[in-house]
Amino acid sequence: MKYIFQTLFLLTAILASAACQKSSEPLPFLRIGHAPHDHHSCLYIAAMNPVYFKEHGGIYLKKTVFRKEYTLISGDRSLARVLIDSSTGGKELIRKLSEEYFDISFGGFPAMLHFIDQGSPIKIIAPVMAEGAGLVVRNDLPVNNWTEFVEYVHKLERPLKIGYKIAVSVQNLIFEQALRETHISYATKLDDAQAKIVVLNLHGAKNVIPAITDGLVDGFVIMQPFLALAEEKKAGKIIAMLSDMPPEGKWQGHPCCALAGNEYYLNAQPEVTGAMITLLMRASRFINDQPRKSAEQIGCWLDVPTSVEEKSLPSIQFSTDFSDSWNRGVDFWVESMIESGNLTNKIKEAYQQGNLDELIYNRDIHNSARRAL
Repeated sequence: MKYIFQTLFLLTAILASAACQKSSEPLPFLRIGHAPHDHHSCLYIAAMNPVYFKEHGGIYLKKTVFRKEYTLISGDRSLARVLIDSSTGGKELIRKLSEEYFDISFGGFPAMLHFIDQGSPIKIIAPVMAEGAGLVVRNDLPVNNWTEFVEYVHKLERPLKIGYKIAVSVQNLIFEQALRETHISYATKLDDAQAKIVVLNLHGAKNVIPAITDGLVDGFVIMQPFLALAEEKKAGKIIAMLSDMPPEGKWQGHPCCALAGNEYYLNAQPEVTGAMITLLMRASRFINDQPRKSAEQIGCWLDVPTSVEEKSLPSIQFSTDFSDSWNRGVDFWVESMIESGNLTNKIKEAYQQGNLDELIYNRDIHNSARRAL
């Protein structure tokens, strides 16, 4: 009997030791990239409402350092240390994702297509939002809508300078397509005498309002909240939303920002990724259900007035599902970018062979997160 008790005691000690070792294992990191604007607001809402999300679904973020570091918790289990970092949008965010600087990242859909086309190991795992971008011009320009803008530009003797935030962004691609549709010649260099418009890379959203204020550009295409901020600061006026630009009807509900993950991380940490995506989807639903509180919190995160976000948020369609309008927009993006020479490799080949979905998406993670809503 003595030996039986000794054996049981030894087994208990071993199991307790193993449990202690397991519980003391360091949490995995989850590095999330975003751009500091309100198209990525579901991240900010997820981070700023731990009590709400703990009570509504049990997945939440516990703050360590505001805007920077959190713990992802599901029920009574800590899943990961979450590190949040902001970067310039367009290609920069997704380049960092492809280089494993981030594990998952918000970013523009065209930039994701660009890097997948080049063979980067990333997958799109969730939609984030659609629309929410437009064209701002100087207050003294005698135009108030897109039709007047086109007529005005066609009569110009010198080119109009229109800025954009960074290359391969949703905004400059839609704007350039609209110029082609309306037969307006454009260039990227100021010395092109034939161009009616010169489109200029301003290398970051933070530079667009100073550029128009200082007279470096006559206008810019950009996402929210910089449209609302421009009017708040009386730096310019919004004359068109990109969703209303030609081809008529093609940009309504157009995919703008999505969430993508590095395939290596997605394969290594499916539980962490799935929990985070579920939380972000719940946060998108929160924005739609509680617009006033969301405007206050998003303004706090971005250091902009609540009044700006109250004007900005209604122009953005936050979503959790790859809807029919999203899928139509994807097809149009791909077709347009192939036609313009921006996609020449894997995306082009997959689209022509009917294998696009398999190449660009990780549907398993998205579907699992949707079921958890």
